[in-house]
Amino acid sequence: MASWSLSSRALLAGVVLVAAALLLPAVAHADDKPRTPTSANDNAKPPSSSPGDKAVPSPGYDTAMPPASAPGDSIAAPPAASNATVPPLLPLVPPPKPLPFVIVEGVIYCKSCKGKGYNSGIDASPLPGATAMMVCYGRKVVNATGTVTDSNGYFLIMFYDMQNFNAKTCKMYLVSSPSPQCNKPYYPPNQWIGLSLVRETRTIPPAGLQGLYTPTSVLFYAPGARGQCPY
Repeated sequence: MASWSLSSRALLAGVVLVAAALLLPAVAHADDKPRTPTSANDNAKPPSSSPGDKAVPSPGYDTAMPPASAPGDSIAAPPAASNATVPPLLPLVPPPKPLPFVIVEGVIYCKSCKGKGYNSGIDASPLPGATAMMVCYGRKVVNATGTVTDSNGYFLIMFYDMQNFNAKTCKMYLVSSPSPQCNKPYYPPNQWIGLSLVRETRTIPPAGLQGLYTPTSVLFYAPGARGQCPY
């Protein structure tokens, strides 16, 4: 009984050794398989690349570099978008025609008084501030226009009432003098006599001018008595 027991144990030990020898290669191959990571941190590190490896760009980004420009090249800026609305072209409107008018001009003098602008040919000086009037007649007086002389005794009337203007029926009259010492009408000799108008010519007349007229003579005032010249 004891001898059977020993032989049985020896046989069992041999079977165990054979089974262990058969299982050892299988265990070694099972250790070669990659193990499943136990945490998220195990996959955080990417595999290191060798110096010869080329980086593959991510499909979501454009890594192309712009071409290098030569020193003489100029980069044209893209045209700016304009939102301004171009106004429609309006038709050209000709300027209105100037109103027709006539000019009546002349000079009033103070006779035999030597002052500023003295004219030895007529022995008189211009009388500033004197008043004259042009009266145009029809069946009755249709227009009366007054005017005052400037510092040179000159007066000018621009007359636009063309329907009532007629050089044959319009006359110039003395009205008043600014100087008490030279306020006597000399020519015409009284304020009730008017001078007729004569037409003159002008080389370059202004637009709208229908005629330029002057009295048949200059107008004169004179001192009422000797020694009353205001100059």
